[in-house]
Amino acid sequence: MRSRLALITGLAGAWLSAGTASALTTLPFTEDFATDVAGWEDSFGAPLAFQPSGGPDGSSFASSDFNFFGFSSAFGGGPVTFRGNDSDDASGDAFVGDWLAAGVQQVSVFVRQETGVDLTVFLRVATAFNFPGAVFDNPTLVPSGQWTQLNFDIDPNSPLCTGEAVTCAEALANVGNLQFGTSAPLALTEVDQAFLLGLDQVTITAVPEPGTTGLLATGLAGLAALGRRRR
Repeated sequence: MRSRLALITGLAGAWLSAGTASALTTLPFTEDFATDVAGWEDSFGAPLAFQPSGGPDGSSFASSDFNFFGFSSAFGGGPVTFRGNDSDDASGDAFVGDWLAAGVQQVSVFVRQETGVDLTVFLRVATAFNFPGAVFDNPTLVPSGQWTQLNFDIDPNSPLCTGEAVTCAEALANVGNLQFGTSAPLALTEVDQAFLLGLDQVTITAVPEPGTTGLLATGLAGLAALGRRRR
């Protein structure tokens, strides 16, 4: 057991050091799948389907069909159903980098599912090797047949974050893959049927830099003073 743990820890450290990512520079960013699926893939590595209409605002979105029949995971939880991977240049690698250095604060997403039962959705980040990583859970129930917006607070100390062979902070410092998955209730794993899952408006936001915040505050104060003088 000790030798296996040492091997996993050693591999995790090697992968982290081999794939250190730089800080993101294009924040905030939203992937709205306006013209195509932007390199995103499904659970099996196939491109998502592009849907020209029917998204949360009536416009386009990306989707996949997933069959939960017989699904089980040695790690617990449900399947990863949407993959925005560095290896596929998903969204132009807009989500790739050191999230801690970039001050990433939140990831929000619109999801839709047509399974007929409530599901929960999780967010997973991982290195470009797809391991190690970390999972952010969200307890919000996603009803069937409608779009639901979910927000994931990106806090390495969050009790909703579970690291995979590394701490959540270590995983966030080297993000190569951004993925979403769902729970897998027994009612679905016993039914041999594929269900539509939809994804849209994947948004990543960051805390404004102190300098930017100061400039904004100064500008607002100046506008307020100008308004008082005009009155």
